[in-house]
Amino acid sequence: MMFRVVRRALPTLIALLVPALAVADPLPPPVLDAARLRLAIEKLRVTGTALYLAAHPDDENTATLTWLANGVKVRTGYLAITRGDGGQNLIGPDVGDRLGVIRTQELLAARRIDDAEQFFTRALDFGFSKNPEETLEIWGHDTILADVVRVIRTQRPDVIITRFAPDSTAGHGHHTASAMLAEEAFVAAADPAKFPDQIAQGLKPWQAKRLVWNAYRFGAAGVDTTPGRVHVDLGAYDPLTGRSFTELAGESRSMHKSQGFGAAERRGTWDNAYQHRLGAPATKDLFEGVDLTWKRIPGGAKVDGLLARALKELNPGRPQAIVPILLQAREEMAKLGDDPIVRHRRALLDEVIRSAAGLWVEAIAARPLVAPLSSVQVVLSALDRSGVGVQVGTISVSPGGPQREIQNVALAPNTAWTDTVSVTVRFDAPLTGPYWLAAPPVRGAATVADPARIGEPESPPAMTARFELTVMGKPLVLETPVVYRWVDPVQGERYRTLEIAPPVRMRFDREVRLAATTGPANGSGKARLGVVVSPTDAALRGTLSLAVPAKWSVKPESYSIGRRSGAPDTTLFFDVEPGTSATEDHAAPGTVRAVFEAMGRKYDTRVVELDYAHIPLQTMQPPAVARVVHAQVRTTARNVGYVMGSGDAGPEVLREMGAAVTLLEDGDLESGDLSRFDVIVVGVRAYNTRPRLRSFQSRLNGFMANGGRLVVQYQTAENGLRDRIGPYPLTVSRDRVTVEQAEMRTVIEGHPLLTTPNKIEPGDYDGWVQERGLYFANPFDVQYEAVLSLNDPNEPARRGALLYAKYGKGTFIYTGLAFFRQLPAGVPGAWRLFANLVSPER
Repeated sequence: MMFRVVRRALPTLIALLVPALAVADPLPPPVLDAARLRLAIEKLRVTGTALYLAAHPDDENTATLTWLANGVKVRTGYLAITRGDGGQNLIGPDVGDRLGVIRTQELLAARRIDDAEQFFTRALDFGFSKNPEETLEIWGHDTILADVVRVIRTQRPDVIITRFAPDSTAGHGHHTASAMLAEEAFVAAADPAKFPDQIAQGLKPWQAKRLVWNAYRFGAAGVDTTPGRVHVDLGAYDPLTGRSFTELAGESRSMHKSQGFGAAERRGTWDNAYQHRLGAPATKDLFEGVDLTWKRIPGGAKVDGLLARALKELNPGRPQAIVPILLQAREEMAKLGDDPIVRHRRALLDEVIRSAAGLWVEAIAARPLVAPLSSVQVVLSALDRSGVGVQVGTISVSPGGPQREIQNVALAPNTAWTDTVSVTVRFDAPLTGPYWLAAPPVRGAATVADPARIGEPESPPAMTARFELTVMGKPLVLETPVVYRWVDPVQGERYRTLEIAPPVRMRFDREVRLAATTGPANGSGKARLGVVVSPTDAALRGTLSLAVPAKWSVKPESYSIGRRSGAPDTTLFFDVEPGTSATEDHAAPGTVRAVFEAMGRKYDTRVVELDYAHIPLQTMQPPAVARVVHAQVRTTARNVGYVMGSGDAGPEVLREMGAAVTLLEDGDLESGDLSRFDVIVVGVRAYNTRPRLRSFQSRLNGFMANGGRLVVQYQTAENGLRDRIGPYPLTVSRDRVTVEQAEMRTVIEGHPLLTTPNKIEPGDYDGWVQERGLYFANPFDVQYEAVLSLNDPNEPARRGALLYAKYGKGTFIYTGLAFFRQLPAGVPGAWRLFANLVSPER
């Protein structure tokens, strides 16, 4: 699904000093202004490294990261154990793997502001966990510990900082587990006997100086006087940038928009404390005992002397005057070996030289998607805006492009030099996309074929342009990803990465289909699946077929396709009949995959574009699949009004059940005719994301009083939401059941929600994914009937997952059961239970 949100432009990239290393960031790095150029040179003189570690996107203390990167000026990284793919999305319908991609990009957008780098492990965010033992068992303790050790050995931090303590105060099993892993890895990374495969691959053992916990005192008043803690004022003001570290941190944290974590840009003193955990204790400075100068690198003194000179001679009006000094420093730095901090500072120095000289290079493709065996035109451009004296030597695009000798063409001052090359994609070129999604996961961890990728935030670019230049007589190589650029009438100039995609776009018209009886009449148990096909960049000829489970039948077996480039979309229909009995209520969903074969190569993925205004447009290529729910699902709902919240699959599922669904806007709820609906369904988090909805409660109460049925799915307990979502007092709590196999006990035998029109049996609770439910009601008025009771191990029974109440002639239902996960996953029993919730009692 492509979801477009255009609310604000991308933030000003005021702190982007970290070079883009082996990532496919399509946004061109800005040429640093005089203040940022000075700050970058100051950073070049610092050789320390810090690593901050927590569990999820949005767990990081962006103020600490900003202070480390811009105050202490050390190389700073944030290691998030997960990508947040198990959470919810407040700004769109994309969840699961798609949300993981969005939150990855939100973290990268945050890092562009606070100037830290971003790293990950392979761990999947499987939702809320109540203890670290469960978390580490699902992730695979040794697997994720190895990933943390790999990042430490790769980055070689002097100081490691955890957001959470390794105890129950962390409040979430993932949080506690992240701190436990950090402390284990602190020791293991220094032991060559631990994970020796990493040593064989060229990494070296590394012992950080210390590990500290970024202590929190949520709700505590006054100054933290806990003995032994190191204190830092993160609200310190930086006159060079005109902002405090906490102001930058607020802007950085506000990039976590899918979480709804917009933050204030705090001004004034803000004390943070750091508690010693491992290694050498510090008394006043987190970097006590760490040499942050170039003296720690043999031969580095000469580099520092040149950088000090460049800093002294920097003229804001003529930064190009220090380019010769910077080029000398580059030559000296090239002699210092391949230590990670040296390698990082070399890359940063190249960016400083580029900015001081006012250089601009780019590689713009003629279109955003290109298929194997097709060609794409790439325009290469170089611009010497300050007239320092630049010559173009060799340019190349790889893989697949030519290497072209330009014979040292001198660039005229502030006049663009361009050349156009044609790049042909290899027949066996892999399709692009997030590397951690290229293969199915192994339970709680992603499968990554290349160990060198582990830790990296995103995949490398599909194509890279290399410019071999001569600047003031010295060689300088600049590389940039090949990207596609276009102009949006609202947002202006936009960029996206060039992607390698199949020669045909294909998708199912619906991602979940029902192959069963949906009403009183007997059904055939067949499902008609439509595959929408559109050509991309070239004429194509091939065969489209469906891969179905064993013993299933499909007609026709295939279609022969011959289409010209730019032809309109075509929908091709297949009739699929499951191979099990149509009366088997609890059959698992079947997965059907579309397969296109052309020139001896099979393609079975679809193209998904995630278009949100605050991050670069993302392209994913997940399997082109549809789930077929093979179960008896009956419903009496005919006309349904749906109040969409943060996004869920309810409307599509109801239409599949045979109901007519109308999405209700605020105006409909305020003054529209609600009597035309026999049921109104409120989507997940609608009361949280649509502020006016609460003011329409009297209208919804009137709808129920006149015989209507109101079904409210889970809402969160924030924003003062207490007794405002039902006809009687009801408080949304934080009660939840995270074990998806938890026993579901019937409280009221024969209750209509469990009998009409589908009889719910124990097997209907099998196969649920990720969790049973969340944000249950507790407490609630006695006029509500609690239908189910459930709980996680060693916890009391929770009775607020499914409530039922009569109101006037109608009915109110509140459910915290995680239908938003179960319905798109095609869990048959969840479909049957949801059908009962929305079915008026006739």
